[in-house]
Parts: sequence; C-alpha cells; structure tokens
Amino acid sequence: MTGKIRQQYHLEPDCGLLNDPNGLAYFKGKYHVFFQWNRFAKNHSYKEWGLFTSPDLCSWEFEGSAILPDQSYDKDGVYSGSGYVIQDKLYLFYTGNTKTCGKRKSRQCMAVSEDGKKFLKTGPVLETPEGFTEHFRDPKVFKGKGNHYFMVVGAQRKNGKGSIALCRSKDGITWEYTNMLAVTEQYEMIECPDLFQLDGNYVLLFDPQKRDNEKDEPEYSFAASKIVNFDEKTGTLDRENLDEGYTVMDSGFDFYAPQTFLAPDGRRVLFAWMSRMEEEQEKAFAENEPNIHCQTIPRELSVKDGKLYQHPARELYQQLGNEVTVILKSQNVKKAYPENRAFSMRIQNIDLKQNLCMDFHQGEAKIEYNPVEKKIVFSRCSWLTDEWESKECRLENLQEMEVWSDNSSLEIFVNGGEKVFSSRILPKDRKPELTFAGITERTNIKIKEII
Repeated sequence: MTGKIRQQYHLEPDCGLLNDPNGLAYFKGKYHVFFQWNRFAKNHSYKEWGLFTSPDLCSWEFEGSAILPDQSYDKDGVYSGSGYVIQDKLYLFYTGNTKTCGKRKSRQCMAVSEDGKKFLKTGPVLETPEGFTEHFRDPKVFKGKGNHYFMVVGAQRKNGKGSIALCRSKDGITWEYTNMLAVTEQYEMIECPDLFQLDGNYVLLFDPQKRDNEKDEPEYSFAASKIVNFDEKTGTLDRENLDEGYTVMDSGFDFYAPQTFLAPDGRRVLFAWMSRMEEEQEKAFAENEPNIHCQTIPRELSVKDGKLYQHPARELYQQLGNEVTVILKSQNVKKAYPENRAFSMRIQNIDLKQNLCMDFHQGEAKIEYNPVEKKIVFSRCSWLTDEWESKECRLENLQEMEVWSDNSSLEIFVNGGEKVFSSRILPKDRKPELTFAGITERTNIKIKEII
C-alpha cells in the first residue's frame, strides 16, 4: 500500500491519534476546536485535549496541548466534553477518567480560560448519580430559552442499558443531576449526546453503542439524530425512547461523535470525527505515517420538513480555485482529470439515461444510483483485502450531489445534504481521474480545485 494520506484542508495533528471533536466554541474572535488526542502513539491508550483555532473556519493554527490528564480525578484520561462562553470566559466541561485495579471512575469536570490559551482546572462539578454505572461521560452544555443552563451526559444505567442524563445549573458553574432524559433498550451505552434548538425545533444527536458488558468492551456504534420537543421546566422529551424515530446521520464508513456549536451569526455548525475504523484498519491505514485520523469539514445544519440537513460551511467556498475541465468521452460518459485530490465538485440538474456510476481515481471508490430500486450505494476499495466494501441507503430521487475530496477522504452531500457519505480512502499510486457514466449532456458538472 502506498500513497499520501496527509490531508490538505482537514484538521489533523502532526503526530499521534486524533478522535472526538470537543469544546467547540467561538471565543475572542476565533473558532476553537478541541479534540481527543494521543500525541504519543497511534492508539487509544492515552487521552488529552489538543486545540486548533481559526478566525474564519478556513485558516487553522494548531495550538498543541490544551488540557492534560495531570490531576487525581482525570489521571487516566481527559475524555470528551464541550465548551460554553459564560460572562466573557470560556468554560470547558469534560469527563475525567480514572482506573484503580481495573475499576473505572468517571467525574464531570470543568476548566476555565480568560484568553483561550491558558486553562485553569477547577475540579469535578458532578459525580456519577445513583442508578448509573461509571460509563457516564461526554457532557454537552447549552443554555435554555430562560436563564438556566443544561448539560446532557451519555450514560449507562445499572441494568446495563444506555441512556442520556440531564443536569441543570443556574449559573453554568454549579451543577446538579435532575433526571433521566432518554433511554434505550437495544444498546448498552449512549455516547456524545447533543441537544440544541434549530429552525423552530429541538434536535437531539446521540451515538448508540453496543457493548459487551461482561468484558467491558465496545462492539460497534453509530451517530444518530432525532427531532424532539424539549420541555425546559420539566426537563423531559416528548420522544424519550431512543430506539424509535431516529435517523442515521451519515451513510458512509467514517463519521462519529458529532458535536455542534453556534457561529457568531447564529448558524449551527458541526464537526465530527472522520473514522469508525477497527484496530486492524487503523494499523494498516497509517502504518507509514506519524499520525492518524482527522475531523470532517465544518458543516452547517438546518431542518426542513422534519429532516436534518448537513451542508458544507459557506466559508469553505472561499478556498475554491481554478475550474477543472470536464470532457465528454461518449454519449453518456464524461471524464475529468484534476491536478490533485483536493477538489470540490457539484453535480446539478442530474438527468439519468441509465444507472448513475461515478468512479474516483480508477477504482479507489465509486458511488452509484439506481433510479428503479431507488438505492444509492457508496463503495471503496478495502486497504485490508483489496476488495470492494459498500454502504447504501434508500433515496427516492437524485437531484444533485456535492463532493468534497481531500488527499485521503471523500465527503459526499446528496440532495442538498439530505444524505451524506463520509469516508476515508487509501490513495494508490494513480493520477486523479473522475469518470461519470449514465448521465446525459444536460447534467451540469462543475469541479474546482481547493487552494
């Protein structure tokens, strides 16, 4: 396996392993994207928070370490959490993890900064409430319509099934557990919850996780969303059963732990960890590299007709450069030859003569749509077996598609973000080449380099 996996415009550190985005906030004129980081190795044996900052969501500066596991209450890991600006200070909330003789203990902790550079830990603000195991983590803080602050925490009940806990604060600093917000009977854990208002709705994001409770090991998980009604006074949801009425957030291979925050203009912006790799995939993917994993591009969220849509953040279009020529090869086949793999492509007014098939770089990945079966399928070449592996979902019609490609990833937004496929791709020693089959000349394809 050969090829360059270092990304051009996605967030990733120079060394070690990156995972969940944390502490997302706009503070002192800059966007702050913290992240779970093992700077010592490309595995999950160590966790601290690293930090990227940007004035515009395009030009990023890597700030290095932000919060270290250096206290008695977080010595075995600074786990995921969130950020919130309160009275011109940035408050960070995270899970402090400790293990003694193999026994886990979790505490929800707080750190505060006046400048976004130095962070003073103030210690735990919440112990694990009765009725929950120590799989109690990932605090996400938000302010309600009134003066109260709320915190949703991913949790596991004593019966071994997952839930989301709700906590409340009058000032955002002193916290108390109030009630169980939502539950699942199908999954053993809920990770990375997020609850926010958007376009007149409340949206709940959460990650259901199957676990082997006896071995205390995760088996698989995914990111989900659900449109809900949240009653701030009673602290309840109208749809508290997490096993019903949810939508899978991303239909690709690599998307997890999404977190959102508000941009200064009121937009709801999301980042997610672009990986769901298993251990053997991780080892092979970055065997010759100093680092592994990246975040997704920043995405704007909206709700239309009861559905959550994801769109590339509008600032990203400032990075677009020269247009790439699309060549008509035959009646229903077009080709394009970008200079490199970092490009943005938009396909509009899609007119199908037959099934659509779009091939990336001579067989590294492809996306297909069957208008009869109403099915869209994304496939990539496995770097473990060299065979095709596929993800699919139902799609009533295909109107448009937008692709954001980087050196080792594809993010595909279908029908304005109604469906999204996010996946890492292992590049091979091939020149970039795109092939479009099954579309008529009326279909409009525009490709621009990312500079």
